[in-house]
Amino acid sequence: MFRGAARFVLRVAGWLLTPLILLVAAAVGALGGLVVTRRMASTTSLEVTFALAFIVAGIVLRLWMRLLRNRPELRHTLSMTTEGIPETELVERLVNPPEPPQSNAR
Repeated sequence: MFRGAARFVLRVAGWLLTPLILLVAAAVGALGGLVVTRRMASTTSLEVTFALAFIVAGIVLRLWMRLLRNRPELRHTLSMTTEGIPETELVERLVNPPEPPQSNAR
């Protein structure tokens, strides 16, 4: 039971890796935008910051998807398809595990 729960937690953490990577990339892009636009007007600074966050997150997403497509061992480890989506049969098996066979010995 503990092994199954640990495996489930690790799989979910692996599936959350993509959004986490994009969140970090957007934060790095926003930080770069703030550094570049320190002396600009506030509205322009905000627009540039959002644009850089969006651009950096888009570039990182493209690189991450290319990595998933080119590395089958990584996809297998994370149980993902080439599109970065969790494999549905594994999700079903993890959410609804099969019941262990009952022994009739008393």
